Amino acid sequence: MWSWDTQPNSHAQRKFIELIFDRTGKYPNWDPPSEIPVGSYGRIDKATGNLIPQGSIYSDDFKQRLVDAGINLESGEHLPEDCPEESEFTTWSKNVKRIETNVDSQVGVPEITTAAIKGTWQVKKGTTGAVLLMNNPRMKRITSDVLGKLASIRLLQSMHLVTKAFYCPAFSMYLSDTSSASIVAPVGTVDAMATMRWWSDTQTGLARNGCKTEHCYTPLYELLHVRHPRNRRTSPSPICWLTAERARWITPPLPWAPLREDGTEVPIYINDNTDSSDSEQE
Repeated sequence: MWSWDTQPNSHAQRKFIELIFDRTGKYPNWDPPSEIPVGSYGRIDKATGNLIPQGSIYSDDFKQRLVDAGINLESGEHLPEDCPEESEFTTWSKNVKRIETNVDSQVGVPEITTAAIKGTWQVKKGTTGAVLLMNNPRMKRITSDVLGKLASIRLLQSMHLVTKAFYCPAFSMYLSDTSSASIVAPVGTVDAMATMRWWSDTQTGLARNGCKTEHCYTPLYELLHVRHPRNRRTSPSPICWLTAERARWITPPLPWAPLREDGTEVPIYINDNTDSSDSEQE
């Protein structure tokens, strides 16, 4: 039977990223215990989908660039803004649908009736589906005013910048294989310390989850880069450096072509035949 473990050429991590990115426009972090701090800049590794940080706008050696961009460091305007906590965040890919949960059928999980998040997600047979759940997420972000100023910094015009990050105390990630599958993933309070745990009935596919009392996981983050003008003929150099007034931050596309349902790459064929049609007729 096919599974992610038996398919050596499959890229489960990139497939999960691709599916969630398609729905949210944001990058899921395949390893949520590893923090993706707001203000980090770098590039996405095409082979893994991981962000390869090359620095942070909050490092000491970046301070002068912030000042030159017109940012008042003493005011703290450049620091990440903490947004209000939400009760939950749930998203799933296009081949997944949420169906009604039958609580009575989950008699082996007594805390399901009081779970913070509970539901059943069914994946269309023959396709791959992804689900991402976060309990009590908080978002940190760089404000739009500061982003406008950051866009004028030349170094950042050739990088991707983490502009938002979601932190949570509990998360669950699921990637199905191409067989029919459905999952149930509630979060429940299991003791007086208000610690959390996940329970699911996944029989196939890959599942990752984590639960703690503090907001220590970053399962999702926003990555933006500066859009350059299409017409660069007036620029004296190959790269057109932008002023803050002309710069715009946009979401960069994934650095790989769409994967097949099983996570394998679509082969690219190159025609090595350089003979012209005229020479073939001779």
